[in-house]
Amino acid sequence: MTGPAAPPRPARRVRASRLLAAAPAALLLVAACSSGGDADSATSAERAAGTPTTTTTTAAAPGVGPQPLPPAPALPAVPETGPEPTGLSIDALDVAGAPVRAVGVEDDGEMQIPGVREVGWYRFGARPGEPGSTVLAAHIAYDGVDGVFRHLDDLGPGDTVQVGMSDGSSVGYVVTDVTQVPKAELPADVWARDGEPRLVLITCGGAFDSAAGHYRDNVVASARPA
Repeated sequence: MTGPAAPPRPARRVRASRLLAAAPAALLLVAACSSGGDADSATSAERAAGTPTTTTTTAAAPGVGPQPLPPAPALPAVPETGPEPTGLSIDALDVAGAPVRAVGVEDDGEMQIPGVREVGWYRFGARPGEPGSTVLAAHIAYDGVDGVFRHLDDLGPGDTVQVGMSDGSSVGYVVTDVTQVPKAELPADVWARDGEPRLVLITCGGAFDSAAGHYRDNVVASARPA
């Protein structure tokens, strides 16, 4: 997750390329990279991404909004049991208890995106602590308000992340790497539904494409259970 140049930076948007072969079909994930002023990155993960929490205001970028994605194919079944993530804290980013909301995809295949002060949990992926990737996505900024992942690209290996759960427990993670990749090249394993438990945080970054109205890259922070 990383950021722009000359034009004002709107909310970062993350774009998921394709899910692993384990998924019934490839899903596109988009995180909101919409009008938000001087922001550095925006999320974009399958319609299942979400939005952030921070409150720094900046000048809004007119005419910039979330970009639609092609319709997504059928989604896998979602387990009905087990605690879900409800809060996110990242000391290195001064994020404390940002609300986390389960999100999926709209009928047209676009990612559902919560408000700027929230984080979206991709409910078709893993729950925290389970095998596979737990994907959380949020805005970098929206309508002049900085989002939870406004400075996601400032994270580094060794930084810690706490995910609060609906049963009152919490799951701790340690960041292993933070990368920036073109939206079309987001690694498929971001959406893994099996393998070692992993937390993936996504937002937008790189240069801002004023013609397209969104950032060209995604910022992806990966973390392992503490």
